[in-house]
Amino acid sequence: MIKHLSSSSLQNLLHLYNRIWHEHCFPSSWQQAIIIPIPKPGKDPSNPLNYRPIALTNCLCKLMEKMVNRRLVYYLEHNKVLSPFQSGFRPGRCY
Repeated sequence: MIKHLSSSSLQNLLHLYNRIWHEHCFPSSWQQAIIIPIPKPGKDPSNPLNYRPIALTNCLCKLMEKMVNRRLVYYLEHNKVLSPFQSGFRPGRCY
């Protein structure tokens, strides 16, 4: 959906993200999620313990989280901030 926005809409979105970043003020709706229970396959659906919760969050928030994550990972990797022994969730480092 976001990739189909016009260039002016993308500029507005970029302005929003920059403002959020510089002012450290996130929209309150981004702090909420809708929890949907998904039944575990092959389990009795009448038992509430046989469901796993799935949190649906705002897609604009997810996009900003992904942007921040990529920049943070890039910074940490290229500045050798992490120990070489820290291999969890780092590409090419599973032993």
